[in-house]
Amino acid sequence: MKKFTLGLVMLGAFGVAGFAQTSQASEMYRLYNPNSSEHFYSSNAVEKDILTNVGWYDEGIGWQAPDSGTDVYRLYNPNAGDHHYTTNAAEKDVLVGKGWKFEGVSWHSAAENKLPVYRVYNPNAKGAGAHHYTLSAGERDSLVSRGWQAEGIGWYAEGQGRPASDYALLNAPFIDQMEAGMPMGCEAASLLEAMKTKGYAQNYQLSQFIKEMPLAANGNPNDGFAGRPDTIMPGTYQSIFPKPLAQWGSKYGKTADLTGTSTEGLKNQLRKGNPVVIFVTLDFQSPTFGNYFWGTGINNAHVMTLDGFNNKDNTYHVSDPYRGQYWVEGAKFEASYNLKKFAVAVQ
Repeated sequence: MKKFTLGLVMLGAFGVAGFAQTSQASEMYRLYNPNSSEHFYSSNAVEKDILTNVGWYDEGIGWQAPDSGTDVYRLYNPNAGDHHYTTNAAEKDVLVGKGWKFEGVSWHSAAENKLPVYRVYNPNAKGAGAHHYTLSAGERDSLVSRGWQAEGIGWYAEGQGRPASDYALLNAPFIDQMEAGMPMGCEAASLLEAMKTKGYAQNYQLSQFIKEMPLAANGNPNDGFAGRPDTIMPGTYQSIFPKPLAQWGSKYGKTADLTGTSTEGLKNQLRKGNPVVIFVTLDFQSPTFGNYFWGTGINNAHVMTLDGFNNKDNTYHVSDPYRGQYWVEGAKFEASYNLKKFAVAVQ
């Protein structure tokens, strides 16, 4: 059971510059911004991860692009927050003349005997998301039936894509913090659950592992664990926050402080097989707050391991060192996690 600066990321019109590149990878990632309705396409896995971590939906692989062929240009409209893609150099130049930013050659088009990628236009779009590109004739026809305009073939793909997974379950072990005599040891127990899921720290029991947890002599959870995990100490905010927790975990395996990551970013970690230590509230209840010398903390905070999700019924699976392993309704989970967006991935 536990406790914990909001690091909210405003999406809306979102542009990323500096990532356009020639297609060295064959997979073209497809992402969707639920706030601006823009679809985005990139062969750059780093760019994809940045966007999913701030709330874009990972829709999987849109298509397979060839390593060479006709250039596909990428442009960005800084006023509308929209991206546009075209093989037409004249169209590119017209848009640049109107203030669009040219971001280079993003990928290539295959020969015309390959798979067509259809281009459609939404005449009612006021900002981002005016164009969409898809391999699916069915998706194209569905959009046209809703008022979009078919604009023919944008370019050609070398191969088919595949949708992002709607389900993941990594089967993290359950480590009982109470059985180990650690009523305030949920952070350490959760970190060890995640470590063992990835094959790290296999010879550790919680009673041994927790002895190596860094303590904060000044009582600040931003510097280490404040207080003692085996004893409830009224007036002390007994927790260790993501930065020192990730630093500690890096002694046993690869960790990443994901503070500020959206729930879509968490799902992307799970798709890669990476469990995530998350900071929520006990039983996902409404938060109660307290003021401390280092800032405001959530007094009924709790930490557990996120090891699964199911988009079809909007649920998340956790290994909770206090309650056990169970599925959580999506809205309840997201409301609790989004209070702080504190998370540490074990990779």
